[in-house]
Amino acid sequence: MGAFDPVGENLRLMQRKPANRRGLLLILAVLSAIAPAALHMPVPSLPLLARVFDKGAAETELVLTLFLAGIAAGQLVYGPLSDRFGRRPVLLSGLFLFLLGSAVSGFAPSLPVLLWGRVLEALGGCAGLVIGRAIIRDLYDKERATRAIAVVTMAMTLAPSVSPAIGAYLALWVSWRADFALLGAIGAAALFLTARRLAETNVERAPVNLVEMARSFVRLLRSRAFLGLAFASGFTSASWYTFTASAPYLLSEVLHQPISTYGLMIFIPMGGYIVGNAIAARSALFVGSSALFFWGLALSLAAGALLALWSLGIGLSPWSMFVPMTVSSIGNGLSQPPAIASGLSVYPRLAGAASGVIGFLQMAISALGTLLIGHLSQKTALPMIVVVSFFMVFAFLFGLFALKTTAAAAGSPAPLAETPRPGRSLIGGTPSD
Repeated sequence: MGAFDPVGENLRLMQRKPANRRGLLLILAVLSAIAPAALHMPVPSLPLLARVFDKGAAETELVLTLFLAGIAAGQLVYGPLSDRFGRRPVLLSGLFLFLLGSAVSGFAPSLPVLLWGRVLEALGGCAGLVIGRAIIRDLYDKERATRAIAVVTMAMTLAPSVSPAIGAYLALWVSWRADFALLGAIGAAALFLTARRLAETNVERAPVNLVEMARSFVRLLRSRAFLGLAFASGFTSASWYTFTASAPYLLSEVLHQPISTYGLMIFIPMGGYIVGNAIAARSALFVGSSALFFWGLALSLAAGALLALWSLGIGLSPWSMFVPMTVSSIGNGLSQPPAIASGLSVYPRLAGAASGVIGFLQMAISALGTLLIGHLSQKTALPMIVVVSFFMVFAFLFGLFALKTTAAAAGSPAPLAETPRPGRSLIGGTPSD
């Protein structure tokens, strides 16, 4: 009897029946949704936490900032570890750490303890983000990975879409601690599902030690195509998270809205992101990664101009904030899947490390943005508009850089990606997320 081939078995399962393929993508969507749900659920309660712990906006926004920083740090570790030890054991360890962080946060007697719990939550929850994308790259070539990532992202967007509303009403009707009780229950369910249903997909293990990890990161960072894609994705993410850090305070302190308003209004841009992902999933194989990437970034940039003109020229309102960000979210839904998929395809054997670096830049830049916005005035929308627009402009510029770099390299003898195994495609000059 031959040796068991986990990758081959998963591929056979996925190709045998559409239901099996959908089942695996559903598991990956759940795993990828844990961290976004945990990130967004407490956001409507930030003004409430400021009153409960008698702290200012800059201090309570660390609930968001440190979570982003924790995700950023964790993603640098999970990628190489999953490349070396396999996706499954590292993922299970991360989910257990997420459970521990949820418990610490839920029972926190003070803001500092809550912040420590949030860091643990982030360090554990980001395992699903990194390893979920790497599993997709284990099983698909680049163009099909773009479609699969779009499908998973579209599904996982449902969690952060509903989590702010759930978090807001739990805080109003029960307590802010109920948010973390629910997150712990979700984490426990994900841990059980992963242990029972998800097989190992990484059979080409890469050596891991400090030297090898450094070499992997250096190799990625020396690729101009990878850097362009990664920074475009990072600044795109930062524009969104900076908005979510400021919007609850603008609604509460400037527009005098209840915390539930944010939880309800956030449905609109989240729906826009799902629309963008749906378009990307259906058109990736026909339109191409490059077109999706460019027009997604361009649409987001135009939305930044609309945000400034509407909020500053006509007047600040919930609609002047959330409608332009909905347009931006549609653009993000178009550009992020091709950016990530192409970034992972630059060096397929370093897919875990590449996923970690991309995720690190997304969260690190976002954390800096939320930290900055927390120290600026929350009495006017101008600081938020300036910072968000700044990130949109830089995302577009890095996107153009990635497109030009990959287009120039397409005609050169040396490809941007490693020679793939049979069934894998090269990046071929088409940047995708």
